Amino acid sequence: MAVNPSDPPAAPAQEGIDRPRVARHLVTAAAKLLARRDPAHNLRKALSLLHAGGASAVVGGVEDTDVEAQRLAVVRPLPDGGGPVCLLVSFSPDGRFWPHLLSYGRSLRASGCRVVLIATTDRADLRCLDPGPEVADAVVVRENHGYDFAAWASVLRLWPQLWDCEALWFANDSVYHAPGLFPAFAARIAASRAEVVAATASALFAPHVQSYFFVLKQAALARPATRAFFAGVRALADKNAVIRAYEVPLEAALEAGGATVEVLALQDGAGNASLTHWRALVEAGLPFVKVQLLRENPYKIDLSGWRGALGGFGFDIAEVELHLGSYGQPAAALLVD
Repeated sequence: MAVNPSDPPAAPAQEGIDRPRVARHLVTAAAKLLARRDPAHNLRKALSLLHAGGASAVVGGVEDTDVEAQRLAVVRPLPDGGGPVCLLVSFSPDGRFWPHLLSYGRSLRASGCRVVLIATTDRADLRCLDPGPEVADAVVVRENHGYDFAAWASVLRLWPQLWDCEALWFANDSVYHAPGLFPAFAARIAASRAEVVAATASALFAPHVQSYFFVLKQAALARPATRAFFAGVRALADKNAVIRAYEVPLEAALEAGGATVEVLALQDGAGNASLTHWRALVEAGLPFVKVQLLRENPYKIDLSGWRGALGGFGFDIAEVELHLGSYGQPAAALLVD
């Protein structure tokens, strides 16, 4: 085809862009728009991926910021009390929470934690439905930017007295959980002599504890290296950048500061056991299965019989299926028996 000399030069290909993920988010955004639902979350995800791949001119306003740049509202403050505190982050684009998240909050409270529910939202008015004190002892709503580490850091800066509590549990809504397995799991955390306790570890990028669930006991909370790590957290726009900047270095930073670390579940030396060895992990007493595994099954592992396997350990399959069915594309687990 002849080229018109007056045509602008073609833009160079952005080789770093994760095109399939961008496309999935754009398709989901279109489906939400047709269903009269808010597509902002998926559009922002697509823009963040484009930004990570080098297409910053397309992205415009999606950028890294200080944690304090996002607005935050306290729906219900944390009352005084003792014992461990769990900072539970949940993405709530419209101010509502999924049943499996509410169940998780109840299990955390039953384990003896005071739960601070941190809702990251797309709502301009920062409103959410308060799930009540049986789910969370405190509720904070934050503009959705920066992922879990920014949300945790913002609450630690809001309530610095949290550094003095017996232990801080860090958790998010990227898992489904089995309430019946949780008491024994919590007992293992309490019995551990380590200052830092994590559910699982991953070898992707570099060996590290996974941040969907980890605990810092008082000895770790008191260490200057721990406080310096969280003081340095910024609200990063790209999820992979968050993993590389905060999740992967966390374990090494805490150990360098003198903390001891224990991982409770088996580890896959070659990758991410939470996405490849789900059956073995649950059979060993881990009360979690990753949402990403059942939604995307990125390693194409065998999911056959997952309903019976997880249901046998007390996972609420109806809650899981309800959540998985909300995505714009069919979830991997819903395509198998």
